[in-house]
This record gives sequence, C-alpha cells and structure tokens, in this order.
Amino acid sequence: MKMNYKRLPLESVCNVRDIGGYPTSKGYTKWNVFLRSEGLECVTNHDATFLYDYGIRTAIDLRTRSEYEKNNTAHIVDTFATNGIVYRNIPFFDDYNNITDHFYIHMVDNGMKNLKQLFEYIGTRLEYGGILYNCFMGKDRTGVLSALLLLLCGVSELDVLADYMVSSVYLKSLAEKLGLSNDSISSTPEYMREFLVYFNRQYINAEQYLSTIGVPQETISIINSNFT
Repeated sequence: MKMNYKRLPLESVCNVRDIGGYPTSKGYTKWNVFLRSEGLECVTNHDATFLYDYGIRTAIDLRTRSEYEKNNTAHIVDTFATNGIVYRNIPFFDDYNNITDHFYIHMVDNGMKNLKQLFEYIGTRLEYGGILYNCFMGKDRTGVLSALLLLLCGVSELDVLADYMVSSVYLKSLAEKLGLSNDSISSTPEYMREFLVYFNRQYINAEQYLSTIGVPQETISIINSNFT
C-alpha cells in the first residue's frame, strides 16, 4: 500500500509537507496532490526519485526570476527531468520593490496577474499527477498558496493556521546552517491570522478571489475535484 506522509522523509530538505488529510465540508483533502517545500537547490537524485514515486509530476518555484536564476537552477531542472518531473518558475510576485504593507496582503493585492497564471498552470498540470511548490523557506509565499488551496476546498481557518505554524519547527536546522535568526523562520499564527481577516473582508473567500482575478470556473472546479 502506498504510504502517505505529512512531512516527507527526504535527505536534502527538511520542510517538505503534504497538505492532504485536512477535513472539509465534503470529506478531506487528498494526499499526494499538493506538497509545500522550501528551496530545492540541494535536491538529490534519491529525493527526486522519492517524489516521483510519491506521485509528484510537477514542481513550481514561486520565487522571483532573479532568485530563481541564482539558486542552482540547472541542477534542479536536470535532476527532476531525469526523474520525470517538470520544474518551472512562476513568480508569486515580480520583485520586492514597493512592498510597504503586510507581506502576505501585498501578495494577494498586487500579485493578481501572477496568481492567475499560477492557478491556471496548476489546473493544466493536475491531470499528470501531484504538484510540489516552493519558495526560499517554504513559509511565506508557499504559506499563502497553501492557505488559498486549503480555503478553496473548504478547509477550516483553524487547520490553515495549524499548517502554517509547523514551518518554524522544521526550519530550525536550516536556519542554523545558514546562520539565520529565529525571526526569519517564525511562522506565528498571528501573522497568518491578520492575513485571513483581511482576505475575508476584502475578497469574501478563496473562490470569489480567484474568480475576481480571472481564473476560469473550470480551473477552480478541476482543483477542487482533484484535491477533495
């Protein structure tokens, strides 16, 4: 029987997690569909093979183009391609200029064009298998995308907050390795809660938001049917 993991036991990265298994009004989110991850610069052939066997067929790097190009991209692309996984960069936003408000709020307010492209790409790739998405730490951009996917499928805000909070635990070893402060890996619930309060007030819900930015209803339905 195929194993399902909450945190995947990979050798090169520590914060790769399946967002399946959360209750929804219609059942639960499926395993092996969406994985959230930190950067994959050191991904090994062993890990790429593990991910393929786990059902992953697509990996999406959410970082800006300049970040993407600086982070051992050729190695990641080649390692994944050898193991049958397509690796593509779709930035959550184009650059860090003019980010003066809450980072997560900025992403949904100012990254609408990027998010439309991202969700449409997700809709086209789900028929091939599971999708992994990553940023640098697997906490912020990855956290907002995870929240949108979970909310879209009817997962409670309590579970969205719980899923978000786990990152700071798993990122401690990476922070120590890179000499980063604890603040840089913090995923306290207050930060995500502020985002959710704003998001619900401004956009009502995830489906309404995606419709507003131009994601076709067919794509929304594809994500829902594949994930729940």
